[in-house]
Amino acid sequence: MAEDQEKEAELSDDEADEVERLLEGEGGEEEGGTPGLKGKLQKIFSNKKLLMIIGGVIFFLILCVVFFFMQGGEEMTEVTLDEQVVEEEVKEEEEVKVAKVNIYKLEPFFLPLVDDGKETGQFITISANLLLSNSVLNHELDKVLPLMRKSIYNILRGKRPADFALKRSHTEERIKKEILTASNNLLLTGSGTITDVFFSHFMIK
Repeated sequence: MAEDQEKEAELSDDEADEVERLLEGEGGEEEGGTPGLKGKLQKIFSNKKLLMIIGGVIFFLILCVVFFFMQGGEEMTEVTLDEQVVEEEVKEEEEVKVAKVNIYKLEPFFLPLVDDGKETGQFITISANLLLSNSVLNHELDKVLPLMRKSIYNILRGKRPADFALKRSHTEERIKKEILTASNNLLLTGSGTITDVFFSHFMIK
């Protein structure tokens, strides 16, 4: 009877190996084994080939991000350059428009102010510029310039000190209209017109 119990208690070689393997596994986990996710990570880090692949993928992604931002910066630079070119073209067009304005400059006028045929001791100094409707009118004005200057001189000589007692802007506007009328009357019909007169210098002293 005792011998039968001893036989039953004895295990086969395969069963003994399985028990020993299980005991070693449990002991390893209790004594410092790393089951679960931690164990998997340790396996990954211990595999150099796998680490190189992961590193390569990360490096490629970083290169893609850097290239994307560089492309975006280049596009912004191109847009900025395009805007600068457009601004320069607009400025050139404005300069061309200014250059096309036709101005005829007259020599300054300087004469004494007279009241009732007597000199008052005051003088009027005016520098007038004529705005022309076209560039061809310059040649026509050259032909009638002596008559034009005489007309303007007579307009100024007919003024009295009281005429300049009003607000200066009103006085200038009145003289401007008189010069426009007298000057345009000297021009040939169809050659163009003097559209405006402006003073670069207007002084009474």
